[in-house]
Amino acid sequence: MGQFHDNAVETIAGWIVSARFAAGATLPVEQAIGEELGASRTTVREALKTLAAKGLVRVGPRTGSRVQPPDAWNLFDPQVVAWRLAAPLTPDLIDDLVEMRLLLEPEAAALAAQRAGATDIAAIRHAYELMEQATEGKGSYIQADLDFHQAILRAAHNQFLTQLSSVVGAVLRLSFELSVTSPQSAKASLPAHAALLRAIGMADPGTARDCLVGIIRQSRDDMARIRSDLAAAPRRRIAEGALR
Repeated sequence: MGQFHDNAVETIAGWIVSARFAAGATLPVEQAIGEELGASRTTVREALKTLAAKGLVRVGPRTGSRVQPPDAWNLFDPQVVAWRLAAPLTPDLIDDLVEMRLLLEPEAAALAAQRAGATDIAAIRHAYELMEQATEGKGSYIQADLDFHQAILRAAHNQFLTQLSSVVGAVLRLSFELSVTSPQSAKASLPAHAALLRAIGMADPGTARDCLVGIIRQSRDDMARIRSDLAAAPRRRIAEGALR
């Protein structure tokens, strides 16, 4: 809808995720928001509609725009994930992220080991090779890691998991950005991913499941080491370079 609309959406979302306006609070009226943003009431109204569609606010004719709790937000929406990345992250968010991965990915890996065809295994292997290259400064490690895990979800050949491979992409990226914070940590994760690739290639579901559980638990431990930083300040961005 234009830059003014996008700017209004980003700014109001920032107010919400940073708890300037907490869950249950009513946002100022459109005119007041417009005055603060230097935007028209129409722009503000359309921005609030966008945020309502993403679950951040509920707009009513008599109640105004009421901020919704995080569990009402569309947590798989890439924009919502990006907004949460820009705000201080809570231990509860990290714990929920790890739990979601443990519930979903290991069983998908076991199914992939049983069902993956040659094309599926080639896609997983290609993503792994890109991960290796990224640790040497060639390409984005985060993107390659995301491709690796999404390829496993697709290789399970379950229609719901296949669709989830794209839906949960933003959430998986969040996990990787929180846990892989240097070229050293990226390189240290390669052996576990290689073992997972071998297990799927050898049609060994039990080992594939165990490998992915181990990868997620290591990610959880890595995130725990930086949790104090996350609670105190907005998450530090990964340095420019190999991991991007």
